[in-house]
Amino acid sequence: MIQNKIALIIFSSFLYAMALPNEFLHYGSLSIGFIALIPLFYALFNSVSFKETIVLGALFGLLSSIFIYFWLLFFEDFSFWTLSGVAAAHILYFIILSPFIAAAGKSGAYRPFITAGIWIVYEYLKSIGYLGFPWGLMAHTAQIAPFVQIADITGQWGVSFLIVLINTMLLETILIRGKSIIFKWIFTLIILIGSFIYGIYTTNVEIPWEKSITVLMVQQNADSWVSGKEIESIKKGQDLTREALSKNNITPDLVIWSENAFRYPYMENSPRYKKEPKGDPFTLFLKDIDTPILVGSPYILDRSTMEVLNAVLLVSPEGKILEYYGKSHPVPFAENIPFWNMKIVSSFFKNIIGIDNQGWALGKSNIIFEIPINNKKEYVRFGAPICFEDSFPYITRGMIKNGADILINLSNDSWSKTISGETQHLAAARLRTIETRRTLIRSTNAGVSTVIDPWGQMNHTLPLYESATITATIPVYKRNTLTIYTILGDWFPIMMIFIIGFYLFYGIYIEKTNIFK
Repeated sequence: MIQNKIALIIFSSFLYAMALPNEFLHYGSLSIGFIALIPLFYALFNSVSFKETIVLGALFGLLSSIFIYFWLLFFEDFSFWTLSGVAAAHILYFIILSPFIAAAGKSGAYRPFITAGIWIVYEYLKSIGYLGFPWGLMAHTAQIAPFVQIADITGQWGVSFLIVLINTMLLETILIRGKSIIFKWIFTLIILIGSFIYGIYTTNVEIPWEKSITVLMVQQNADSWVSGKEIESIKKGQDLTREALSKNNITPDLVIWSENAFRYPYMENSPRYKKEPKGDPFTLFLKDIDTPILVGSPYILDRSTMEVLNAVLLVSPEGKILEYYGKSHPVPFAENIPFWNMKIVSSFFKNIIGIDNQGWALGKSNIIFEIPINNKKEYVRFGAPICFEDSFPYITRGMIKNGADILINLSNDSWSKTISGETQHLAAARLRTIETRRTLIRSTNAGVSTVIDPWGQMNHTLPLYESATITATIPVYKRNTLTIYTILGDWFPIMMIFIIGFYLFYGIYIEKTNIFK
């Protein structure tokens, strides 16, 4: 009965949300992840018509989006549009995806593997391109267990595949009996045990390092975008920085604030910062601490056209911008609106949504910063993906291939006002360190500020939604070779696309079966 299938969809949507980082289980649950998709797959395998299949898929897309991304409702004046936009996209994804999963239910001996492969293709396609949204992946349910280490070969896609495969094999055990299920489990266990052994081996192999960098991370927990609060936020950052420096005998190589620490462009407002904050002007503060600072600020590319970047600036103690990087993959529609020059698009956003400009310009990718250490005898090079860019593997891969020794991410998710909004972002970012075997420093406005090592382990973590600082000396790991994933990229989901394509071709044209019935 359709009512039973709807109940399964509701249950699966809830389990899926609980497996990912949420308000109850702050870092999610891998155990729930192993079973979260079973009700969804069971309902789709037993759907009796194409219409029923897409209805069930659409319902899962809607409910899972609301359960997982409810914190988008806190996105200021555009809360309705952000959550509804994400929900609409996932409804469309699952309308397209559900017939493929239903068809996989007819694939006989290969059903668990084909189903898991289809899910990976879905995760990959929804995570790439301008509209990419690589959040809520099954890999994000995984705490840093040994089998997660295969991400340096397959990327996050291989981790997702293992988790989904456990779902499909458990379902297969419910659906069938006999010798065939034994052979499927043997094959599955070979994959799982092999991944587990590889993970144990990898986590016990030391990566050589020859230098280290000392950083002071400042978590202001102050919203500079509130009207009239920008200078107050800067003053708070200065006070926290000075307090930390006074307590430590170690002089950091770099002070790191968060994304959007400056509401207005730093360079164009430099005369202002010679006077403000009152009693402790920012320019005098820089000279006083005598340390380069990495800070988020708008950066004007062209004043005549008002092309402005959401940027990270490396500022010297003399107040000069040594290097800048502008966000090259902004949040679609929230930070940058495509096709703005088309009147129908700009009119819609101006008159209906209430947005009167295109948003941030697109920055150049793979910009690498460089700072001196050890009395300028050595240098450390780093890439600085901004905010949700650390959830995109292609961005961090590009920076590492361009010579970055480490990654430093400046984020500001404080507007989400939730734990899950912060920890879902962290779950995505952690996998970048394993994929590239490089350290990631996350310095945020309100959390999760932490240092993640090349095995995905968090160190030097600051509490959420508190003003705090931490000084950390971080090894700069250097592998003699790049990881397989860094070199080859998304080979795993692309391979899955070819496998699924062959499966469809064989079913439709060779056997001439209506697999989408």
